[in-house]
Amino acid sequence: MKATRSTREHVLTLLRAAVIGLCGGLASLAFRGATNSIQELIGLTDNILEGARTLEWWQLLLVPTCGALAAALVHRFLVKGSGGTGLSDVMEAVSLKSGPISLRSALSRAASSLGIIATGGSVGREGPIITISSAMSSWLTGALRAPARDRGLLLGCGVAAGFASAYNAPIAGALFAMEVVLANFAIDLLAPVVVASVTSTLFTWYAKGGDAPIYEIPQFHFKTLMELVPYLALGVACGAVAVGFQRLLTLTDRGFTAMPGPRWVKTAFGGVLIGAIAIWFPEVWGNGYESVSELMNPSQENVYGRLPWSELALLLITLGVVKAVGTAITVGSGGAGGVFTPTLFIGAGVGGSLGVLVHHFAPHAAGDYGGYALVGMGCMVAGTTRAPIMAILVIYELTRNYDIVLPLMLGCIVASLVAEALYPESIYTEKLRARGVHQPVGLEETVLVTTGVGDVMRSEPLTWVERGMTYGEIIPLATASRASVVYVCDEDRRLTGVIRVHDLIELASLGDLGPGILATDLAGKVESVSAEQRLAEVFDIYERSDLDELPVVDETGRLTGVVTRRDVMAALHLEVLKRQNLRAKFVHREDQQQATDYVELPKGVELARVPVRPEHIGRTLGDCQVRVEHHVTIVSVVRRDENGGEMRILPDGQFVMRAGDELIVLGDLDDLAEWRAAVERG
Repeated sequence: MKATRSTREHVLTLLRAAVIGLCGGLASLAFRGATNSIQELIGLTDNILEGARTLEWWQLLLVPTCGALAAALVHRFLVKGSGGTGLSDVMEAVSLKSGPISLRSALSRAASSLGIIATGGSVGREGPIITISSAMSSWLTGALRAPARDRGLLLGCGVAAGFASAYNAPIAGALFAMEVVLANFAIDLLAPVVVASVTSTLFTWYAKGGDAPIYEIPQFHFKTLMELVPYLALGVACGAVAVGFQRLLTLTDRGFTAMPGPRWVKTAFGGVLIGAIAIWFPEVWGNGYESVSELMNPSQENVYGRLPWSELALLLITLGVVKAVGTAITVGSGGAGGVFTPTLFIGAGVGGSLGVLVHHFAPHAAGDYGGYALVGMGCMVAGTTRAPIMAILVIYELTRNYDIVLPLMLGCIVASLVAEALYPESIYTEKLRARGVHQPVGLEETVLVTTGVGDVMRSEPLTWVERGMTYGEIIPLATASRASVVYVCDEDRRLTGVIRVHDLIELASLGDLGPGILATDLAGKVESVSAEQRLAEVFDIYERSDLDELPVVDETGRLTGVVTRRDVMAALHLEVLKRQNLRAKFVHREDQQQATDYVELPKGVELARVPVRPEHIGRTLGDCQVRVEHHVTIVSVVRRDENGGEMRILPDGQFVMRAGDELIVLGDLDDLAEWRAAVERG
């Protein structure tokens, strides 16, 4: 059975998602390898925390300062003025369909972030990995000839692939893309995102030779139902801390921006501050992975197993605060990197501190503080991202410990609700809001926000008159055009108003009004739109208007087209319901005036202009048996005359087709695709 066009499109989308998944895995391995190589070159081990503890105080100051200077130089000479490539920029591209993400810019910024991350900057590797993966997916959208409408979806696939390979978490990677970036759980979007996420993870597993969880933790046991109370309290606390962390990032960024001096000086100063903090708290170095691993596995070999409970609780909360400050300094001073992994460390500090207190005062009713640290990690992620489902799954996949899921679910939901109540924007959408970009929620809103007026407007025919035209001249024009409104323009076609045809009909009942009434006298005010505006804005204007169509004008106010309610609903119908009611536009003459009819075609049928097939050249239309052999109906033939102009011919059975002829045909989309393929084969 021949596959349908829709099935082929779905298969191609899944194949593209798989390729993007492979690219995400490659980006992760390449960036990790580059980071490790730089650390070995400067004498640090893979465990950056152990390396920091072996350095002298002046080395702790020098290393991150040099790394920050190197990053600033790379940014100055490679990145230059290129567009942003952070996760917020990817989300903006998804929300507004604003064009491809620059691969060169992403790679340049990743090179800049290497100096920060490899020398102790308090940021994670997941940020550059995700943006490289997203930029590669954007480039592949063009290279693989993916439809423009799939650009946002494939960017989401890139995000999922980068996240999954960075954290060895395919489920959380897919959920991160769906919940945070795409803000949509439609099944048509879920399938390719999952394929990209799984492909990236499998490739990373194979390359690294294993699929062990990132964090090794002792076995967690949930003791009593009463223990849910402190876990819920932890959710409330982390929700508030998450908002505080967001505000700290914003204020620090503003502080460094207000500082005098060039960017490289600010970035270097940030490196000095990180080095100074590391003299007392070397845990501030890196993304916090090594510190969280130590925290989760207390023993006599590390400080967490030797301190009394009061000092341990104070140390854990202090480390959480220090990590938050260090991350804010690194990011605010211009250092590129991710904040997701540092957020996990902050949550571990807050949760671990509360866990120490609960376990001390109720040892028989509460488990070890490690369980609270785990839940705190998830709660902080849920609070900063406002994505509790993803937060639950990422902690589960990072630890592979199912026993933690119940308190984790409760804590993450509470943290997300508390953070949402205190501050509506997440750590990612906050930057979008500052740029005036609204991330849509739900499929319908996504369509309205991502589709422009220019995508659905009609440029011709337009019924308009000059403002000096008389009432007697307007009446026959309005009647012949069968339009509901007549637009009034000046001599340069700049819109000045609109005349409603039913108003003209009412005036006609008064008899001959004479030549004294002009178009400008009859015109009323009308709110216009531009081709660059989004359909969401058009909906708001329709609410204030009683018209079924709105004029579209350019930057000079010149009338260029109209957008009708029917056009907007057709876009929703196609994108939301996936039902394509194609419309054929027929322009004809009626009473010496040009008129247009829009005829609904059956689903899956298209009126198209195609070249003549090679095997039909020199044969009559009757001999070719086009309808029988190829299942399309020829409506007319377009042929060039001696002067290069186009002639329209209504052919009969004896019409002989020539090379260069083009046919206006009506047929099924699959049959037309086969026709075009035959023409390309020659």
